[in-house]
Amino acid sequence: KILSKLGEGGMGVVYKAQDLKLDRHVALKFLPPHLSASEQEKARFIQEAKAASALNHPNVCTIYGIEEHEGQEFIEMEYVDGITLGEKIQQAQMKTNDAISYATGIGEALQEAHGKGIVHRDIKADNIMVNTKNQIKVMDFGLAKLKGSLKLTRSSSTVGTLAYMAPEQIQGGEVDARSDIFSFGVVLFEMLAGQTPFRGEHEAAMVYSIVNEEPEPVQKYRPELSSEFLHILNKALEKNPEERYQSVSEMVVDLRRLKKESTKFPRPSMERQSVRAEPHAGFLKNGSRKLLVIVGAAVIAIAVSLIMVFRSPFTRPTESSSERKMLAVLPFENLGPAEQEYFADGITEEITGRLSGLSGLGVIARSSAMQYKNTTKTLEQIGDELGVAYVLEGTIRWETTPEGEKRVRVSPELIKVSDATQIWSQPYEAVFSGVFKMQSDIASQVANALGVALLQPERDALEATLTENSEAYDFYLRGMDYANRSYEEKDWQIAEEMFQRAIELDPKFASAYAKLSQVHAGIYWQYYDHTEERVLKAKETAERALQIDPDLPEAHGAMGWYHYHGRLEYDKALKEFSQALKRQPNNVDVLIGIGAVLRRQGKTEEAVTNFRKAVEINPRSALLNLEVGATYNLLRKYSEAERSFDRAISLSPDWALTYRLKAWTHLMWEGNIEKARTVLEEARQRKVGEQDRDIIYSSVMIDMFDGKYQSALNRLAAVRINAFDNQYSFIPKELLLASINGFMKRTQLERAYYDSARTMLEREIRKHPEDARLHSTLGIAYAGLGRTEDAIREGKRAVELLPISKEAWRGAYRVWDLARIYTLVGEHDAAIDQLEKLLSMPSDVSVPLLRIDPVWASLHTNTRFQKLIAENK
Repeated sequence: KILSKLGEGGMGVVYKAQDLKLDRHVALKFLPPHLSASEQEKARFIQEAKAASALNHPNVCTIYGIEEHEGQEFIEMEYVDGITLGEKIQQAQMKTNDAISYATGIGEALQEAHGKGIVHRDIKADNIMVNTKNQIKVMDFGLAKLKGSLKLTRSSSTVGTLAYMAPEQIQGGEVDARSDIFSFGVVLFEMLAGQTPFRGEHEAAMVYSIVNEEPEPVQKYRPELSSEFLHILNKALEKNPEERYQSVSEMVVDLRRLKKESTKFPRPSMERQSVRAEPHAGFLKNGSRKLLVIVGAAVIAIAVSLIMVFRSPFTRPTESSSERKMLAVLPFENLGPAEQEYFADGITEEITGRLSGLSGLGVIARSSAMQYKNTTKTLEQIGDELGVAYVLEGTIRWETTPEGEKRVRVSPELIKVSDATQIWSQPYEAVFSGVFKMQSDIASQVANALGVALLQPERDALEATLTENSEAYDFYLRGMDYANRSYEEKDWQIAEEMFQRAIELDPKFASAYAKLSQVHAGIYWQYYDHTEERVLKAKETAERALQIDPDLPEAHGAMGWYHYHGRLEYDKALKEFSQALKRQPNNVDVLIGIGAVLRRQGKTEEAVTNFRKAVEINPRSALLNLEVGATYNLLRKYSEAERSFDRAISLSPDWALTYRLKAWTHLMWEGNIEKARTVLEEARQRKVGEQDRDIIYSSVMIDMFDGKYQSALNRLAAVRINAFDNQYSFIPKELLLASINGFMKRTQLERAYYDSARTMLEREIRKHPEDARLHSTLGIAYAGLGRTEDAIREGKRAVELLPISKEAWRGAYRVWDLARIYTLVGEHDAAIDQLEKLLSMPSDVSVPLLRIDPVWASLHTNTRFQKLIAENK
């Protein structure tokens, strides 16, 4: 007799029932109606019953049988009165000893299953129950893989619940007991931290995180955990199955030992737990927000390329020499439900983008204007801060009619800042499919109200529609979102996937090709994938964008980034950027590109001048402040650099890179170790950059400069990093360990680490023979091993591959490394020759830095070095 419905998921509907013969409560699981006609799903359903019925264990939900009623098969199983482990986790922070006890029960259940050749494949907190006696019950063997059974998966890469899946499971590899162990490790982490270790806003982000990223240290949430507990958790979550526990029995032994050794271990509470009425949203919650995530991404469309650049400074705005009217498009106010906020932001972004293409109008970049969302500042204050005479603001409501038609109502208002008078206002209403035309009309009317004459190409651009395929546009907006987020590889890889899917849906989507090209160029430039194949992808997609739309500014911009990032062809890059600027004079990305190219040519002062033009359009950009600070460091204008970094931090206090660059400013400016350390401590107090490689590297170097060698060694021992890798350097961890042990006079360890670094670098060079960074660092390793001839050869090879004449910024790092090689092998005059060159040009080398770095200690008594130091104070 059916009593009540307990729940429903993708694999079944479960009811509470009364067994009238045996007078006991049972649970009945039916296939959902939409799957009951599928023979494959029926086979999977029967497989679940077979898998679970083969098990007899107190921590496994017992299967009583499989029956049929009116053509519908159902599984009769033990009724577990309690709540899911997921609900238990959400109630309150779990005690460590309770987590150990529950984990032991889960492990013993899996031990039973694996012993019978059954791999669960869907271990997660919502498939584990905690009954009223506080006992663990592992449920739902619906995806179980039986030894020798048919493969019944929908696809090899999508079986299971994503947040808990092992890397090999996601990638479609062979799934075995070790995959369950990884999922078990995720559950253990969740019990301790209250959330899963790998997260992302949607599937692509989650997949990247699981396959590539280390989880957050659980100590962040539970600092009291013992090293033994951390060992168990880390071993279960190893990416490589070969480095994981090879059987759950090993893990259970460790858990039992941990449980036994915990002398203060209280048994979990025996109080009856009530099942919460709200169902677990879990993955479905993310799904329900799909539209919000997609369209919300539109907000960052204009600024995307700006983030792709790891290069482009900023100073305070100067008075524009032009007579153009300056306008800011403030975030339009959402009058609909809160969940429609993304749509208001998207409309604001599109109107800003269309107005930015007009030569007679100066439009503040979106990233600056968006900082005034929900502001209490007056229009006069906003006008003063942004340097604009006019603002466009408005309201938006998006409604669905009773007939199901989506309609958009926008009420824009153009205001003169000086006297707060309304110059123009006109309400608009359109069906959702007419949004593009509505945005164009608003932009045209604003230009007309301001007396801006439109050229015919500008009129054509205003009326242009990016794509007729709404789904392709959705993926395009997602790609813009991720491309704009950071310099991190994961964001660019997800952006790449999103743009690619947009193109698959609309092969004539020129803007998507252009943005995809910039992503390819950026990935190559940052050495995430520094291969010829990646460069060719950047070229091919930019060319395709130009074939589709020869006048598209973004396409010319993309070709410019290809020439610059992919080939260091500066003249060709500047030509393409110039073409883009003619068609879109307010394009911040292009202005930055021109400045960045000038900086790589060593024309640093000219670069700063160009960046000022970008600042007029984007006066509140943290990125531009950071980049101008980096450029001032090259010019050794350290006080200006510090001001720029301070402003960047005030605008974006959670950006780790700014703190690192500011710390190095103090080292280069005054050799002030304490100030540098204070800057990084400020970041740590704000919980910024705790796992950032460059922050860790900088902390190690500061300890080394300060003679705190053991502290530097301790920092390196605490991180799971093989190499500190960016576009400027590739530094194996072993090379740092070698240097530090050398300063500590531990000769044997020094040599051993140099040799380990040598082995790693020789292997990398076989894969990437044209990578100047690798040759440069290998030369240092050879020098440390006393191989003088080999060391100098590799150092010179690095300079040949990337000379200063070809790349002024990164090329200087190769000269710096060559100077270090000469110093290590005792050729001091040759070393000083290189240092003289660096001090005579814009670079990150300074006299105070030379004084505090122990690498140069052997030069301190050299007369030429002393003279060099004295002359460059």
